[in-house]
Amino acid sequence: MPSKALIIGAPLFLLYFSHIKSLPLGYTLRSWLVLRSLVKKARKNQLCPEPLFSVTSLDHRCFFDDMDYNQHMNNSSYNKVLDFSRIQTLYTVFCKAMMEPEHNVFCHNAGVVTLFKKEIPPFQKYTVESRVFSWNEKWLFLEHRFIYKVAGQDQPVLACRALSKMVFKLRNGKTLSPDHVLRLCGHDLADPAIEQQRALHWTIADHFLSLNGLFDTTKIVPWHAKL
Repeated sequence: MPSKALIIGAPLFLLYFSHIKSLPLGYTLRSWLVLRSLVKKARKNQLCPEPLFSVTSLDHRCFFDDMDYNQHMNNSSYNKVLDFSRIQTLYTVFCKAMMEPEHNVFCHNAGVVTLFKKEIPPFQKYTVESRVFSWNEKWLFLEHRFIYKVAGQDQPVLACRALSKMVFKLRNGKTLSPDHVLRLCGHDLADPAIEQQRALHWTIADHFLSLNGLFDTTKIVPWHAKL
């Protein structure tokens, strides 16, 4: 017969394990582990970046603390997971700028758009793929997609697409253009294929920037206005 400690302890352990990602310092520890592995890999490669449009990927699983009352991954979990993917892309494609201290370059997230297509079911293993999407003189856009495999299907299920709007800053707050940072990292922007892909994707990214009109009070009806 199981001991009293086992009867009490086993359910508590299962509860603990199934909510491990939302425990105190859980997010911070996960971020540190991702960053630690990326820094180690970048140093091993002598800060040589991956190709500009290379795809990075991270695997995850939808646990209890990722779900909502609709029995699938909740909206906030998508944005939390994207933090790890942004770190991965920055320390893979922009590792020289991120890691060489003399540059004093920081990259900040200025907004995210997430578009949901399919749900991610409970306990489903899924992958977040990310890549550089496009940029202009100020903003860098990263594209992400959430996918998972289903038995009997050749192609993965596309659950969500997202765009992250990023900006590079110096320690003193001065903005650096993505072009400057890309060249600093050794990417060849003179390649016509790179500009062709950047320009093609910019037709979509530019619509994202139009959302900044929400901050222009001359373009929207004031809050609590009497109509």
